[in-house]
Order: sequence, then C-alpha cells, then structure tokens
Amino acid sequence: MVDKEKIDIREIPIIPQVATKILQMQEENLQISFKELENLILLDPALTAKILKVANSALYARQREITNLQQAITLLGFKTIKSLVMLVCASNLYGKKKGPRAQANINTITKVSELSMWRHSVLTAFVGRAIATRLKMEDRKEEVFIAGLLHDIGRIVLMINFPDGYDEFLNTISTGKGINILSIEENIFGMNHQDVGKDVLNQWNFPEELIDTAYFHHTLHVDSKYKNMVSVVGLANIYAKIIAGENITENDQYLQDGYMKSLNIDPDLDKYLRENFLREIEKDDLYLLSSSMFE
Repeated sequence: MVDKEKIDIREIPIIPQVATKILQMQEENLQISFKELENLILLDPALTAKILKVANSALYARQREITNLQQAITLLGFKTIKSLVMLVCASNLYGKKKGPRAQANINTITKVSELSMWRHSVLTAFVGRAIATRLKMEDRKEEVFIAGLLHDIGRIVLMINFPDGYDEFLNTISTGKGINILSIEENIFGMNHQDVGKDVLNQWNFPEELIDTAYFHHTLHVDSKYKNMVSVVGLANIYAKIIAGENITENDQYLQDGYMKSLNIDPDLDKYLRENFLREIEKDDLYLLSSSMFE
C-alpha cells in the first residue's frame, strides 16, 4: 500500500484557467456571456484554431466559411462550445510527459496505456450524451458530455504518482471477472480513483456536478442532487467498455443493471449502443477530432 501523503496532483498538467472560467460561466445573459466567452477563448490560439476547425467541418457545414470566433460561437452555441473547450483541454492530460512524469515506469506510462484511457474517456462522453438525449435530458447533455470526459481523472493521477503500483493494478484487473476495481485500488494505493478525482476537481474549483460524477460514477445509490447525471455517466462508463470490447466484471454488470432500472432505459437503447452506436459515432467530426488530439 502506498502512502496517501505522497500523492501529488502537481505532476499532471493543469486544466487551463480559461477552461475553469468557461465552466463557471452562466447563460442568463447570453449576449454578455457570448462576448465574454469569445474574449476568453481568444487568449488561447490553439483552442481558437480547434473551434474554427470544428465549425467548418462537415458536421456543421454551411454555405460560407466560418472565419472568426464570433461566427463559430453563434453557430455552435454556448453549451457545445463549452464541451469542445473541455475536449481540447482534457486531451492535454494524456500523453504529455514532462519533468518527473517523463521518468516514470516505462512499462506503465506508455503512449498506448494513455491512449486507451483517453479513448475510454471520450467514448464515455459521447455515449453519455447519447443516453441523455434518449432520456430527453437535452438541456443537460453537454454537461453530461463534460462529466464523461473527466470521470476518470483520478486514474491519471494514480498512474502518474504510483507507476509501480499501477503495473500491479493492471496485472490484477486482467486476471478475471469477479473484480471490484475500487477495492483493488484501495488495496494497492490506499485510495481509489473516485476519491482522487473528487480531490483534483475540488482543487481546480470545478462545478459540483462534475465533482460528484467523478466521485460516484462506480456507485449505484448516491446522496447527490446530481444523481441522474451520475447515473447516466456511470452507465456510459460501462457501455464504453462494452463497445470497446473490454472485460466486464460482475460488479460492472451489477451497476449496469441498477443504472438501467433507475433510469428506466429502453431495451432498444441497449441494442443501439451495442450494435450501431460506434459505427455512427465514427462518422462524427467531433469524435474524429478527439482521436486526432492524442499526438
């Protein structure tokens, strides 16, 4: 078991201040919010370029080219812009090895392992948004998307801080189906990625709904006013594994059954997610962009 005091979130890239400010922005006065949003994004040239690229993609094809950020924000909308900003910023948490991180155990922190985590996070975000749409949570689907992107932030922190322990963790979870990931993490690290995710997002002053989702996404019965969002992301997390062909544990199955019951999921949605979702999402420009971010 590792020493809890040794964990250090300074070893991971910090989500830029621009992202934190955008997440905290409200939509009450859209005219003011749109201008403030434009001014914040313009501070980051790379982020501006990504947004213009998406605005000019086939997904949002228009008669004329989108040449400035104001046009892009108007076209994509406030909530979609927030999701795109977080997609770009979250990608910086993966594959950027600097300082002590670059010296970490080469068997664990490889581009392959981080790419797998990135793909899982992105897939969870897109699956979560699809579930939210099907459940008529249209006004919350972008928040669900962002929560899906960040739900496993604690895993990145554990991997970077404790590479040897993470090797042991990966070996353990590959051995069978009767596995509770949180229990294994607690045995090896003295904490689990839900606890760590909560601490990280708290320190970054992220909204409470994102903190609760990171903290409870492997928990069926939660005491949170954001219980629905937690359940949607928790279910999306499991479907992301199913879609990617990953091992589903007995605990995963238990959680899946519970989430589907509490959310009253239609069997047709289950069939769609298993059989058609990936084929459709692979044509989505935003999904394709997410894959290109890991370089």
